[in-house]
Amino acid sequence: MRTLILLRHAKAVRAHEADSDEERGLTGRGRRDAAAAGAAMAEAGLKPTLALISTAERTRETAQHGLANFAPEMRFEDALYHAAPESIWDAFTASDAESVVIVGHNPGIGDLVSMLVHQAHDGSKLARDLSGRFPTSAFAAFEIKGEVMRAAGPRLIAAWKPLRGDD
Repeated sequence: MRTLILLRHAKAVRAHEADSDEERGLTGRGRRDAAAAGAAMAEAGLKPTLALISTAERTRETAQHGLANFAPEMRFEDALYHAAPESIWDAFTASDAESVVIVGHNPGIGDLVSMLVHQAHDGSKLARDLSGRFPTSAFAAFEIKGEVMRAAGPRLIAAWKPLRGDD
């Protein structure tokens, strides 16, 4: 069984504060929340060995601050910039690592989390907390049994959101 961790980038500066959307870096709060997400992953016993990261500055910085204690192999992929859930899933299944973290953007990351939670038929409070909004710095981790999204047999094993969750 493989582990898929979906991590939304941390809080970024506003659009007018950067030359382009791709160049938007993290705020101070974003750097703190990314580090807190990484600590929560470690506390949950997650050990990503491969990080697939959108090429946007805010996802790169989120990986830098959130995954520092794991030292995974890092791959920066243009295809993950504002990717649809299916493209994010394809990036996961194309890798052969046992534990993969994907650092990306909403709506794709949040939509994939919702799809996997729905497939898992998980009625827990943790699963219900992931429904709807998936704020910056949030992550959800799943055990995955298969390669086809509709038959993946996902099981939600951990999740975390910053306390304010207002993004």
